[in-house]
Amino acid sequence: MNAGIVSTRYAQALLEYAKECKCENEIYKNMFQLIATITNVQEFLIVLQNPLLSRDEKVKLLCDAVNNNKDCFHKFASLVMKQGREELLIHIAHAYISLYRKEKNIMAVKLTTAISLSLDLEDKIVSSIVKDGYNNVELENIVDSSIIGGFLLEADSKRLDASISGALERVKKQIVDNNRRLV
Repeated sequence: MNAGIVSTRYAQALLEYAKECKCENEIYKNMFQLIATITNVQEFLIVLQNPLLSRDEKVKLLCDAVNNNKDCFHKFASLVMKQGREELLIHIAHAYISLYRKEKNIMAVKLTTAISLSLDLEDKIVSSIVKDGYNNVELENIVDSSIIGGFLLEADSKRLDASISGALERVKKQIVDNNRRLV
């Protein structure tokens, strides 16, 4: 079966169960921790797939990785280990985050600037997005001096490049394209 379908089913079931237990917000935070652990500790999934470790040891390791030993996450971890779906954990985490954001009407926004933004300017950006119908905005501000000035804004599947480096690239492409026609 397709990994995306399986991951989404696990994430949907976890979200429904977390809502029943009233711990969906905590699980949401745990999913970010899980993604960070899997991304930063390359051996983590290898250890979880080790047949020499008992299922209980794997569940404990997974719960410790996200600092959550509560019943809701523990049952989820047990189910994943019982079904042998360790390799799908990062996909399940991403699917849970996506489903949670959709349900809570949260927009994730990634803003890249050449210099760090003031809190006042961040608040203005968030409030303008909230006016567009979103209940909440998660703003991730990334400082990247290579864009020279301006900003890159990524939200949902849209990207707005208002950077100086982007403008220079577009001008360069236009000059190259115009020169090709002359030759």
